[in-house]
Amino acid sequence: MTLWIDVTDLYHWGLGHLTGIQRTSASVLSELMAVRGDVQLFAYDPAAKVLRKIDAHALPAVVRRYIGARIEAGRVSGNLAEPAASAAIPSLSMRGGLARLKQYLRPRLWFLRPAVRRLRSGIQRQKGRWAGPEAVEIVKDFRRSTRRLLDLIWRNVLGRERSTASMVPAALGEVPPKTILFQPGDVCLSLSATWGFPHYGDVIAANSRASGAKCINMLYDLIPTLFPQWVLPGHSQMITLWVRQQIQNADVVLTISKFQKEEISKFIAADKLPVRPVEVIHLGDNPKFVTPATASASLPLPRYVPERKFVVCVATIDVRKNHSLLYQVWRRLTEELGPDCPQLVLVGTIHLHVSDFLHQIRNDRLVNRLIVHLHDVADEELAWYYRHCAFTIYPSIYEGWGLPISESLSLGRYCIAGNRTSLPEAGGDLVDYFDPLDFAGCYKLVFRAVTDPDYVRQCEERIRTNYVPHTWAMTAAHISEIVDRIGGLDRQAAVG
Repeated sequence: MTLWIDVTDLYHWGLGHLTGIQRTSASVLSELMAVRGDVQLFAYDPAAKVLRKIDAHALPAVVRRYIGARIEAGRVSGNLAEPAASAAIPSLSMRGGLARLKQYLRPRLWFLRPAVRRLRSGIQRQKGRWAGPEAVEIVKDFRRSTRRLLDLIWRNVLGRERSTASMVPAALGEVPPKTILFQPGDVCLSLSATWGFPHYGDVIAANSRASGAKCINMLYDLIPTLFPQWVLPGHSQMITLWVRQQIQNADVVLTISKFQKEEISKFIAADKLPVRPVEVIHLGDNPKFVTPATASASLPLPRYVPERKFVVCVATIDVRKNHSLLYQVWRRLTEELGPDCPQLVLVGTIHLHVSDFLHQIRNDRLVNRLIVHLHDVADEELAWYYRHCAFTIYPSIYEGWGLPISESLSLGRYCIAGNRTSLPEAGGDLVDYFDPLDFAGCYKLVFRAVTDPDYVRQCEERIRTNYVPHTWAMTAAHISEIVDRIGGLDRQAAVG
């Protein structure tokens, strides 16, 4: 048996840091490569519409840093191919790029977003080399103008709404037998966010049918399906189609909380999809940026060092993450505490529907020196912020799990969080919760944490005493057991 792990979104990743889903898949990949000898990696080639075996050395540098300990002397543990033998995916070559550009200019315009994100990341990495604040401001203006232009194209060319039928790709046709990657007895594990790739699910299904391979697919949440107001026009339909296909292709569906298991089970029943077993995988809470060597070591200063005591919120800047509540809380804190008000450091990539929020925190003279937004934060910098913050806060309205909560607890930091969806599963009884729609409840908890450091110290002592860590190795072991179970293999045979 070969365990084929899908790294499609990791292979095509363009940012200088990993976000939630990519951090999860890279962390699990790292641990599975450490304990199994039957791992191979593949990525979907959207230009040729085939699956291609790749080598871990071909992954972006930010991903390789997560799995670097598994890459030794030009080889990858798990008997992966030598770098020279790995197949390059043409979609990243000039020919593949032109093919994808044609797709961008067709009705599937959302494919522009990853390209814009990669461009923005590249500009951010380069701007520090340019002289003077004027050049930096020009870059910022260009980025803002580009976002406005793309928004206008989306609204005025495609319209605000798209029918589900218009989003279904043309029929794939016959998949040539020689392109089938899987073999009888193999297992395909997909932890990736692959909804932006046309015919991805069709090609996986064709490979599975032709080979008899089993599929294990992860669904982190159903947010775009259940809450279309939080995503771009058309994305809800597109991702819902992808969700349906992921369920239909799966022999086992994985998810990351009991809450999400209930949501997925209800969706399967309501949509009359084939019933599939849904298993909950507990995510690891030991951040890859904190190792035994760095846990007690002095960390280098980040590019931005807060001017005073500070609170950290690690979350994509997205409307459902509820940063606007923190803005109002910090305005009140500033009025009440004056110079004793701590800074609020927001660590996260800018996402959707937050332009008004960003405008306010940048231009509100009451708090624009106190609320600081940082993006493209390196892992070492994030470790520094976790270690030196007064406490962490996570006000999200809806989540699949709540990784920043469990990471905060694993590092012994007191956390205040919303009390809805899966967040109480992530924090247990070691977190102080509030209704994410309740300003007064949130403010009360934050005010106490800011003005009563003894209370925070007592909470952190209780965390250190009672919190039971769940490592990424444990997460990978659970997934490995499921792989062996559906692959019909004895664990010892798989390792041997």
